[in-house]
Formats: sequence, structure tokens, C-alpha cells
Amino acid sequence: MTNSNGFKQHDSPAAPNQNWNWDSIRGRIKEILKFLPAFLKNPVEGIKRVPSWDWPTVILLEILFSATTGFLTGIVARHFLSVLAGLILAPIVGLILSAIISGLLYYACLFILRTEVEFRRVFVIVVLAKIPSQILSILTPLIKFITFGSIIVTALLLIVGISENFILERKRVSQIVGVAAGFALLYWLYTMVLDVTTNRIKVQDYTPDSLSQIHKELNDGQ
Repeated sequence: MTNSNGFKQHDSPAAPNQNWNWDSIRGRIKEILKFLPAFLKNPVEGIKRVPSWDWPTVILLEILFSATTGFLTGIVARHFLSVLAGLILAPIVGLILSAIISGLLYYACLFILRTEVEFRRVFVIVVLAKIPSQILSILTPLIKFITFGSIIVTALLLIVGISENFILERKRVSQIVGVAAGFALLYWLYTMVLDVTTNRIKVQDYTPDSLSQIHKELNDGQ
């Protein structure tokens, strides 16, 4: 639209609070809840054609799902601080992680595949690809190796989602995602080895003399 002086005039953008008032949030939650059952029933098929959600909707999905799974993980761990961290920190970490992965995939498509893709859609694919692994992560306090499976599942869904939504060669997308998943697995393996090594050192710190002293102090306390 042009004004009386002939200059192009853009429509005023919607106020930010219009996207985050209660009616808007409730409508977006209903939209998310309507989509999730079918997606969770068959994530591979569901991620082939992701919804054209706007930024507030996909960010709301990330926050709600990360907070829920983080809270449940804390419950399984039976630790109050873990529950609190799950509610507060998990959504923040989830958003940062999704943004990093989306950025890597976006620029990989741009510079390696010579294809410019829509960043928002990439972000939607990443958030949805993480959902099954987030559900699995609830049991992480009980089964550490679930993280390994979570990384594999997320990588497979990313390959399907990126190749199908942007009509890209799956083999080349698999190579890109495979490299990223490989680094993630190496980092996870490093943390596992470090954790086991640290626990072994702590056990070795208890000498027979120190154990006898602890036993004596307990007996004296009684």
C-alpha cells in the first residue's frame, strides 16, 4: 500500500502481546494437542509434512514439552532440584539446543547442498524430531544408555524430515545429519567415561583405614 506521497507503506506489525495473550495461547495449545496424538502414533510419517506453525506456536510446543519431560525426569530421579531444574532450565536448554541444531542444518543446506531452505520450518522439524527422544529421556536416571538410542532416533527423524519437507536427496542429508549425530555420540561417550572414571576414583578414595574410622565414629555416635 502507498501513501499520498507515493512512498510504499507497510502494514503495522501485530503487537507482541497479541501473540501471547491467554486466548491466543489457549488456541495454540489446542492446535498442538490436536496434532501430537497422530504424530506420536507414527513420528516417521508425521514428520514428512510438518505443520506451517508460526514462531509463537513452535516455541510454545518446545517450552511445554521440555518442561513436562524435564519435570517427569526429575520425578523419576527422585530429586527435588532435578524437578525444579526440569521445569525451569529444561525449556531454556531445549530452545537453545533446537536453535543451534536448526542453524547448523540451515547453513549445511545452504553451503553444502546449495539450497536455501526456510529456517522456521527447519526449526519446526528439529523440535518435532526431538519429541520421541525427550519422552525416552524421562527414564535416563534409571537407564543411562537411553541417551544413545535418543540420539539415533532424533537423527533418523531429522533425515526424514529435512529430505521430505524440502525435497532434498536423502543420501546427502543423511551424511550431514550423520556427522552431527556422530559428534553428539562422541560427546555422550566422553561424559559416560568421565562419569565412570570419577565414580571409580571416589570409591578408591575409601581406604580400609578410613572405612574403619567411619565405622568407629558411627559406633561412638550410638
